[in-house]
Amino acid sequence: MSRRIQMSRNNRWFAGVGVFVAAVALTAVGAEAAPINFNVGVGGTIQYVGGTAPILISSAPVSSVDNGTTTLPITGGFLHFSTGDFTSGVATTSGFQSTYNTGGGIFNLFGDVGSGSTTLISGSFLGPVTFDCCLGGSSSLSGTLTVSSVDATLASLLGFNLPATGGALGLVQLFEVIPTGPGVAFSGLQAGGVIVVTDVIPLPPAVFLMGSGLASLVGLRFCRSRRDRSSV
Repeated sequence: MSRRIQMSRNNRWFAGVGVFVAAVALTAVGAEAAPINFNVGVGGTIQYVGGTAPILISSAPVSSVDNGTTTLPITGGFLHFSTGDFTSGVATTSGFQSTYNTGGGIFNLFGDVGSGSTTLISGSFLGPVTFDCCLGGSSSLSGTLTVSSVDATLASLLGFNLPATGGALGLVQLFEVIPTGPGVAFSGLQAGGVIVVTDVIPLPPAVFLMGSGLASLVGLRFCRSRRDRSSV
């Protein structure tokens, strides 16, 4: 009798472990990523004072946002951001490439998608920002973003979910004072581009339940196998 009770407890224990493992695994895997695109127009300024200072972009206009199927106009949209401090630069075939540190970089995108002007998204840079210069008097900025907040109206209209990481910022500049090398000051006009944020789509509850059930069956099967072997 005590042996049966013990085996029953083992079954329950392994079933519980199966559910837990399935839950952790499915949560870790997450789901597909959906790109959210913020379209940046011509306007605003870019400035770098040289040395170890960051790059600053102010009042770059943002006209719309889309998720590939739905496009929303943004009224009064504009972007402010700063990179981290300048760390290094190397020569390239088109001029040079500068690297700006991960720490200290922030971005804020403001505008109205139907519920009044507010901060639509904000966050920081997940990795370093690179500045490629200066083929034809223009350049590009690129970096990986992590989003810390999303406006509730925007999130509802586009199905935007957090956490949102692994996005990219790709912007083009035209210059009043053309950079001549890494660490040299410049200023100019922000000439447009796109900010892409990788959104996370939650797994449907049915998928989670299916995984949990399968893991439970595996646990029970294991217990029964042990019991059969011990009875031989």
